[in-house]
Amino acid sequence: MFDAFPWLILIVVLALLWWQAMGAKARARAAALKACEEAEVTFIDELAFKSIALGRDAHGQPCVKRRYGFEFYRRGDRRYGGEIEMHAQRLAAVHLDPYPVA
Repeated sequence: MFDAFPWLILIVVLALLWWQAMGAKARARAAALKACEEAEVTFIDELAFKSIALGRDAHGQPCVKRRYGFEFYRRGDRRYGGEIEMHAQRLAAVHLDPYPVA
């Protein structure tokens, strides 16, 4: 019975990490949609995972930093890129590439 205990712990830890990653991605997608709505551009495609790293948040606390990319368009003729940075479950930054306003 105790032979399976380390495997059970490993499965639980992996499940928690996966659950946190899905929560961060959902929050990042909502932030991308909101940023596109505020900029009056159209969000296209899903988020693309770009990177993950250990780091510190704005308060100096250790956290997992995740970066997601997405695309949007203004008039439908050309795609532009955007990027979301998450610190753990919190939104850290949203960046939209330059696009024509008029």
